[in-house]
Amino acid sequence: MPDLVVPGSAAPHVAIWDHPLADPNLEDARCAHALSRLAGVPGLRAVESAYRRRLRHKSWQYMTCASADWFIAFVVGTAGFAGNGFVYVVERGGAVHKRFAITPLGAGTRLAPSSTAGSHRFRARGLDIAIDNLDRGRRFAARIAARLDGGQPLRAELAFASAPRDQHFSLCVPLPEGRWNYTHKFGAFAVTGQLEIGERRIAMAPALGTLDFTKMYALRHAVWRWVALCGTSRQGAAIGINLVDPTPTPPGAEFSENCAWIDGVREPLTDVELAVEAPGDAGSGWRLRADRLDATMRAVGHVEQRLAVPLVSHRLRHVVGAFTGRLRTTTGDHEFDALLGIAEDNDTWW
Repeated sequence: MPDLVVPGSAAPHVAIWDHPLADPNLEDARCAHALSRLAGVPGLRAVESAYRRRLRHKSWQYMTCASADWFIAFVVGTAGFAGNGFVYVVERGGAVHKRFAITPLGAGTRLAPSSTAGSHRFRARGLDIAIDNLDRGRRFAARIAARLDGGQPLRAELAFASAPRDQHFSLCVPLPEGRWNYTHKFGAFAVTGQLEIGERRIAMAPALGTLDFTKMYALRHAVWRWVALCGTSRQGAAIGINLVDPTPTPPGAEFSENCAWIDGVREPLTDVELAVEAPGDAGSGWRLRADRLDATMRAVGHVEQRLAVPLVSHRLRHVVGAFTGRLRTTTGDHEFDALLGIAEDNDTWW
């Protein structure tokens, strides 16, 4: 049986799980869109289904890896009308190395239907990203080759591993306007491997990593702020933090994706607020607040992706910053100093 949408149902199962789903078939759910009424018209159902699956469904796998002085992030994604791939590396001193690519109609993009098996691949001129999903979504192998905007070559080989008792989660929640979101996240992978930028070779060890695998029937106008970071606290624990604002929560349910990991153990966070101190300024700091978290982010470097075509306007800003704060958990307080992580500001019409 599929994990999310059972045969004959129009809606996915809304819940949170302590593992990634092997068959998160969100694309089999129906959502509100311009051609929704055709779903009930014999002979035109296939038109509605093709439109919905091809042009209203988005999917991506985004991963990060942070060491003491280096941060790398990469994605393979598709929105039907376009494929999306990028990689960027930010040095603690502020230098940014990047390559972004968008391909029409998803050319060169292949996404596996889940994060538990199969491979994701993005190929375009100057950029090749391969992500292999291993061990039921608990381990990943990534290989990246790129020609950076400055002309230098970049190569990366990274292995992401989580321990048997590490607590991954996945969830499915409704969005406004009759739409849905499924995501699998984990924020404290042990990462090994290396980067090559030009003649430089950088060992990513010790390093920790994060994962965001998402399938979404996105809103026509989608706006959110998101933070993902990981590192070692002053107390010596491997910590990860995942926050989104505004937080989609199902009616009557007390769960969301907001959480922290302490040595792989997940603890939910509530009352999340992500504030940009100077909105519109990419170099602005951020403030993070939750019921048991108080932290600030100092911007180190940033990248932006923009697309403006008829009916589509896309602006994605990723600020890599140094996060400092205190996290209060059931096992004690954890303080962290200048951990490299990502703060995302997304505003998209599509």
